[in-house]
Amino acid sequence: MFIPSDLAVKENASSLITAYEHNIQRMEEGYKLLSQSEEEIDRVFGTTQRIGKFYSSYERDLEKARKDFRVKAWRSIVRNLGLPKVMSIKRQKEFDGNCKKGSLPEINTKNVHEFLDSIIGSMNEIVEETIQEVYEWLRPGARRYVEHKTNLKNARWKLGEKIIITSVATGHSWSKSYSLHYWCEDHFIQLDRAFHLLDGAGIPDGYKSPLVDAINTTAYVSGATGETEYFSFRCFYNENIHITFKRLDLVKRLNAGAGGGKVLGDG
Repeated sequence: MFIPSDLAVKENASSLITAYEHNIQRMEEGYKLLSQSEEEIDRVFGTTQRIGKFYSSYERDLEKARKDFRVKAWRSIVRNLGLPKVMSIKRQKEFDGNCKKGSLPEINTKNVHEFLDSIIGSMNEIVEETIQEVYEWLRPGARRYVEHKTNLKNARWKLGEKIIITSVATGHSWSKSYSLHYWCEDHFIQLDRAFHLLDGAGIPDGYKSPLVDAINTTAYVSGATGETEYFSFRCFYNENIHITFKRLDLVKRLNAGAGGGKVLGDG
C-alpha cells in the first residue's frame, strides 16, 4: 500500500474541514460587524444624503479574505495529509496552478473527499507518471546529462548503475552542509519515491525524503559521501552529485516501466 487507507485519510481530513468551517464563520461574522459599523457611522456622521442601498467597502474585502483563506486551507490540507509525498510532479503543478488562480472549490466534506478520491483512486496512474518523470529527468539521452561518459556507459536510452547529475547542490566556504537547489529538489524527492514504490516500501520517511535529507545534511567538503537504503552518493564543489543505485533490480524495473513495461508487482 502506497498511502494510508481511504478511511484513515478522510478521518484525518475531518478535523481540518471542521477548523476551516469554524474559522470561516468567525471571519464572516467579523466582517458583518465591520460592515454594520461602517453603515452606522455613515448614517450618523455622513455629510451627504445617501440615496438607495448602502454598500460597505468591507464586502469586497470579505470576498478576497474568503478566497485567500480557502487557498491557504487547501494547501494546509494537502500538506498535512502528506499528499505531496504521493503526488507526481505533474499533479503538484496542477494543484499549485489552481491555488495561484484561486480556482479551488469550497472546503467541505464532499469536495475534500472527492479530491482525496481523485488521488487515492488514481494511484496506479500516479505511479506511472512518477516513473516516467524520473526517467525523463535522469535518462542518458536527456540533453543536460549527455556530456558525462558515466551516464552513457550502459546505453543511451536507459539508466545504468551510476549517474552524474550536474549543477544541483550548492554551498559556500561557511556552509556546514550541501543544499539542493530549490528548482531540482522535487526531482530528487520523486527519485526517492520511485524507488520506494518499485520496492513496495510505501511512502518515504523523513522530513522531505531520505535521499534529500541525506544530501542536505552532507558536510560541505568536495567528494563528501552519503548513503541511504537505495542510493550512495558523492557531492562536489562544482555542484555535481554522483549517484550509485544500490538496487539494480529496481533500476531495471524503472527502465522497463518507462518503456511501457510492468512496474509494480501483483501484491
